[in-house]
Amino acid sequence: MMWKKKTAGRWLLYLGIVGGATAFCTGLIGCMWKESMIKYMVVGGLVTGFVILFLWAGERALRVFLCSGGDEMVRADIREHTKKRLMEAAASFEVLSGVFDGVATEETEGFQNFVVTLPEMVCTDCVRCGTCWEEHPEDRLMEAYTMYESAIAGEAPKYAEVEFRFDGCLRAERMTEEYAMLPLREQANRFVKRRTEEGRSAVVTQLKVVSDMLKECSDELYRTTTGDGKLEEEVAEGLRKIGIYAEQIAVMKRKGRGLRVRMQAYCKNGHCVSVRKAVQCLGILFGCPMTVGGESERFFGDTMSEFIFEEEPGYMILTGVARAAKKDELLSGDSFSFLYPDSGETVMLLSDGMGSGAAAGRDSEAVIEMLEQFLMAGFDEKTAVRLINSVLLLRTEGKSYSTVDISVLNPYAGTCEFIKLGAAGTFIKREDWIECVSSETLPVGMFSEADYDTKEKKLFDGDYVIMMSDGVPEMLGEHLEEVLFAAGKKLTDRTPQGIAGEILKAALEFCEYKPKDDMTVLVAELVKKTLPYYLS
Repeated sequence: MMWKKKTAGRWLLYLGIVGGATAFCTGLIGCMWKESMIKYMVVGGLVTGFVILFLWAGERALRVFLCSGGDEMVRADIREHTKKRLMEAAASFEVLSGVFDGVATEETEGFQNFVVTLPEMVCTDCVRCGTCWEEHPEDRLMEAYTMYESAIAGEAPKYAEVEFRFDGCLRAERMTEEYAMLPLREQANRFVKRRTEEGRSAVVTQLKVVSDMLKECSDELYRTTTGDGKLEEEVAEGLRKIGIYAEQIAVMKRKGRGLRVRMQAYCKNGHCVSVRKAVQCLGILFGCPMTVGGESERFFGDTMSEFIFEEEPGYMILTGVARAAKKDELLSGDSFSFLYPDSGETVMLLSDGMGSGAAAGRDSEAVIEMLEQFLMAGFDEKTAVRLINSVLLLRTEGKSYSTVDISVLNPYAGTCEFIKLGAAGTFIKREDWIECVSSETLPVGMFSEADYDTKEKKLFDGDYVIMMSDGVPEMLGEHLEEVLFAAGKKLTDRTPQGIAGEILKAALEFCEYKPKDDMTVLVAELVKKTLPYYLS
């Protein structure tokens, strides 16, 4: 209701000024009349009334102004308080991640631990236990250490050697078995230690991710609530001219993703206005094409409803896919997906599981499903990769690997960001020019820290982004660029689906339609939009 108060105060101020001026002119004209008591009574009454009206309007305008300033101060205080609390929570998670990161796994002193437990496991009920370990402890420890080093090196001592070194030990056979089992126990201890380190690393990663998300949320909240409210007033006035009454207007400027306008609005006197008129009005006001959000109503009615309007991107993105499974396999080990999150971007996902067939397909599909869940939940691509790596490392014990290939196309800025973990090269095709975006990283799920490559490239109208699993370049070999140049030469086959089909067909022809590996090709095309008529 802020804009209503400000508008009322402004009009009252104008009315007071006009009234005061009219009273002055009336008094001036009245002085020119002939003298009479009635004349002075009329003029005095008019002047008094207009002066009172002027003072009342000025006081009202001042009160509205002060109240509005108070509301703005309250909004600023809430903003600062909210940002402070979010940053405190982020700092807490960051400190907690540092605590976990600083907790080192205790190193077990191998020989010391072994020699302490050896008498308990072997010599407890032996009649010579006290004589062997108490009368000559240094000699026994030296002999035990010598055999320990040999067992760790893979040369476990034999029965005769144990009996000789321990002066005819009565439990030589049992002790020989313990030394023979020593390498397996050390291997198990190392495995437990490694798993503990991996679990700790996964917890650290997830805590850092939460901290980063809180910081980003704090910055975004602060950016979208700043301003003096003038822009919101202009939006309200522009919509009111076409019969739409808007309240609680929030104009958000998203970095690299255009504007977003959220409001509560309705029409009076039973009128109904199409959102198309509001789209045109906002487009003219902001100087850029706008579109209505998917969850908004299509008409403004007499009931207050929420509406979301977003800046329409300057490009649209067309996609296509072609794929083939390995010979004699029913299912492909490659998995892919096209995502369209609320940010307005188009995300192309491709994962190649280890091997081929149903087993590899399950691994790659699990990676794609987790990526979809994280990205649609609001995580950015790099954060999603780090979380998936930690999850897979714990779930599969480092025995299952899948490549991750992500292309994020921004239709507002006309850019594409590439994120790769062990994936084949991605190509940008522009007329007679080809650029390869490659990576030398390893697949996800192999190490505690995800090692990924990221690159961002500027795209232009008509550019194609071509992603493929490693089966395609392996099959085409040195003919890969030749095939990419030839794809789309025919006017009827320039669609992304047509280009993907041409590339896959060429790869299948090279192997006589008997593919030695799973093959998948994803293609996206960037197409520039034309401005609407009301902005052209």
